[in-house]
Amino acid sequence: MVDPKKQKQKQPTVPPPRTDVRFDYVDKLPPGVPPVELPPTSMFPYPPPIGPGTATYYFPLNLGLPDGNGNATGVFFPSGFAFPDKFNVILYFHGHKQGDFKTINQYWAGKLHNIRLRHDVNESGKQVVLIAPTMGESPGSALNADMGIFRDPGGADGFLAEVARWIRKYVPQYIAKGVTPGIGNIVLAGHSGAGAILSQQAKTMKSHICEVWGFDSMYAQGYTGTGRQAKPIDVTGDWKDAALKAYILEFEKHWGLPIPKLKPTTHFYFYWAEAVLGVRSNKLQEMARKAGLTNVTVKANAHVGLAYHFDTVTRNFKTRVAAASCF
Repeated sequence: MVDPKKQKQKQPTVPPPRTDVRFDYVDKLPPGVPPVELPPTSMFPYPPPIGPGTATYYFPLNLGLPDGNGNATGVFFPSGFAFPDKFNVILYFHGHKQGDFKTINQYWAGKLHNIRLRHDVNESGKQVVLIAPTMGESPGSALNADMGIFRDPGGADGFLAEVARWIRKYVPQYIAKGVTPGIGNIVLAGHSGAGAILSQQAKTMKSHICEVWGFDSMYAQGYTGTGRQAKPIDVTGDWKDAALKAYILEFEKHWGLPIPKLKPTTHFYFYWAEAVLGVRSNKLQEMARKAGLTNVTVKANAHVGLAYHFDTVTRNFKTRVAAASCF
């Protein structure tokens, strides 16, 4: 005879749907991603997860990723942010996940290789918004599906415009003003394989990019052409060409006469720790020197070696934020 206790299987508990009266999209965020993180002063009735600065919002933007799970874009407002009608942006791209994290809130929380991007921005005292999308598993080292919309020319332009619309709808300071904020100066930053995203967007965005920061990011970027016509992209030459194009002609008056002068519109900073990337980076610096380009800077990380791959971010991101001339 069958034991009735064994016969009746316990049904798995289905968690209730995620809801929040402030955010009608919370159920569209990946598991474990809150709609907002606020400082420890947050009070009842909505005690959120704790985060640095004024606030971090997470928006479920469609980035066109193959797995559909990268729909969490982090938007960080530092302490003392004035919420102007137009603000400057650091647009940051993570590298390959390698099983270390799934979403951007895990990446920059401080527990992964001591990456504390938000804290670095906060401590700089700069008026700048840090925006970081969650990409696919291997977003870079060549144009691929895990880059989503950022493998497309100018993909970051439309992305930032969409982020601005979400800010207008869900950030109280902009709701109160009835303003969709404009995007001012932009810094493109990225680590590791995200170098392919930086290269693609730096060459094709219509918005003004004042600086590009690459942290151990000078990986191969795939091929041009197909079949027998396929040739590997010259990574260093590609960046040299981007730097060469980032100049405008201005005229300065000397003794009442207009004298033409080339002025860089974008500055490029590359940090390396891994040996092969160091060879490419230093080759780029030499190419820039020979071409007379003053807008390319290459630096070795404080520690060099494959073990310090993430160290390029944790040691140098904060320095670049503090030194940025465009915000």
